[in-house]
Amino acid sequence: MDFKNFKFDFSNKNKDLIPQVLTVLFIVLVVVYFSINAQNNMGNRGISFGFGFLNQESSFDITFSLIDYDGSHSYARAFLVGLLNTILVSAIGIFFATILGVTIGIARLSQNYLFAKTAGWYVEIFRNIPLILQIFFWYFAALRALPLTIDSINFYDISFLNVKGWYVPKFIWINFNLFFYSLIVAIISIIFVSKYSKKQ
Repeated sequence: MDFKNFKFDFSNKNKDLIPQVLTVLFIVLVVVYFSINAQNNMGNRGISFGFGFLNQESSFDITFSLIDYDGSHSYARAFLVGLLNTILVSAIGIFFATILGVTIGIARLSQNYLFAKTAGWYVEIFRNIPLILQIFFWYFAALRALPLTIDSINFYDISFLNVKGWYVPKFIWINFNLFFYSLIVAIISIIFVSKYSKKQ
């Protein structure tokens, strides 16, 4: 390699690239510094660095879980419970949001003046209000207005509503085979009725 003929090309393209490279290097150095600092401080306090804690006992309960869980289970199972609950809430939210969105969208295209204007106002209000403000409203104004556990709203001794949530009876499968066979019979009946109606 001939170092005598080597020179830096400070063209406009390279001048734009140099600040970006320096920024990336600075960010990497900051992350490395804080990582090493955190590891040293945790080591001085006898705190292990890694994912070994996932096998330890969690010692806390979760009110709602799709799988069997209590405080004697590990942090990994608690993480799994939280993940499944998040997926469940997301699926429910997507389902109802789709229904609500389609309904509002159709209402905006309606020839009925009242439906169209109401849907338009709904879209304008919720679209122009930041999501964080909507979360604060529902959490502090709506949920915090509910009574405490001791003064729960009783729905005929079947379900209870309070500041911690809405408690409903847990659905327990007693005979899954009966449900499975009923589902098969229902599908066959639908197919049979559909074919019969087409012949008519």
